[in-house]
Amino acid sequence: MRFVSFGWLFLATLATAHVYASDRLQLERVVLLYRHGVRTPLPGEIQLNEVSGKPWPTWAQPPSELTPHGATGARLMGRHDRQRLAAAGLFSAKGCPDASQIWFWANTDQRTIASAKALSEGFAPGCRIDVGHLPQGSEDPLFHPIEAGATAWNATDSVASITRSTGGPDKLTDAHIDALSAFASVMGCGTQHDPDWCHPDHWHGELTVSPDTKHMQLTGPIATTSGTAEAILMAYAEGRSMRDVGWGRVSAMQLQQLSQLHALLFDIYARPDYMAQRVASLMSRRIIHLLQDEHAPTLSVLVGSDNNIVALASVLGLHFQMPGYAENDPPIGGALGIELWRSRVDGKQYVRMIYQAQSLAQLRALDGQRAAPAFVTLHLAGCADDGAGRCPLRAVIPALEKAAALAR
Repeated sequence: MRFVSFGWLFLATLATAHVYASDRLQLERVVLLYRHGVRTPLPGEIQLNEVSGKPWPTWAQPPSELTPHGATGARLMGRHDRQRLAAAGLFSAKGCPDASQIWFWANTDQRTIASAKALSEGFAPGCRIDVGHLPQGSEDPLFHPIEAGATAWNATDSVASITRSTGGPDKLTDAHIDALSAFASVMGCGTQHDPDWCHPDHWHGELTVSPDTKHMQLTGPIATTSGTAEAILMAYAEGRSMRDVGWGRVSAMQLQQLSQLHALLFDIYARPDYMAQRVASLMSRRIIHLLQDEHAPTLSVLVGSDNNIVALASVLGLHFQMPGYAENDPPIGGALGIELWRSRVDGKQYVRMIYQAQSLAQLRALDGQRAAPAFVTLHLAGCADDGAGRCPLRAVIPALEKAAALAR
């Protein structure tokens, strides 16, 4: 993966234009699938408490909501999107874009709707940009097709498929004992009064079908540490005092290890083929439309959650790692992007996959005014690209169609 800076792209507008002209390809359309910004802990997200009983930090906002700090981070990302796409010639650098050029759609949670609004404000300050969404709290099948009954899903089949694909929870955690040890240290383990979960002998889990056969049940360290670790990462990204971030016990390396534990949950619920193709089924169908419809918006921004990004990335055979995070852990407030390019010579279309996000440290400091987010070109498996990460559109559509075929 190759890291470049939005700032470099903005400052090198002339050089960028020269590249577009020399290879005779023009950026035509962009789809961005964002994860919401910094939020307060979700209900039930924290599964374990600090060993000696030290309290978790309190938050000013209700559970699950985007914080003002998170909104500022999202506005910075929207601003950088405008700079980058203006440098590429898709939009003017200032002013209000035509309504037909831009489309924002968010999942129905407060944190996703508010993140989408903040992104739109950063992209076009002072302009009216409608952010579409279904009624707050309802199930949008675009983001939650399994929960909305918009794709066929069976708990027994899913458990069997995930187990075959991953080897089961213990196989996943065996490769990350160092991350579990770091988590135990942050949580205060190491005293004579340690609970059982502090000890490696108890780091075992199971993925089973619930007694009513309607759900999957995950037990063990992935289930208990993933959300707990994420609550610590959110406190860091929020800019809380380090006393409120893992009780002052967290280093930069440990933050990345906590990110690894958060990512392991997706290795169960979003990345295996059975889950990925269903979680991304309606999203894949929508993206096919956005890429193939000549009248689609120039920029489409969808704002959902981390599992939406991981599932789509898995469908396309993509892996990513952004600064400060573990591999395949979607950064807070970052986006998986699909760029559509067209040849000026023969009209053939090409796709480039990208990831863009502020690092954890950047988001914590909100220093986007002077430090641009990271920008990574992702390489599609099985595609011989042109050296700049661009593959023929026809090479990308089949994987999306396979997932889209599962949408009802």
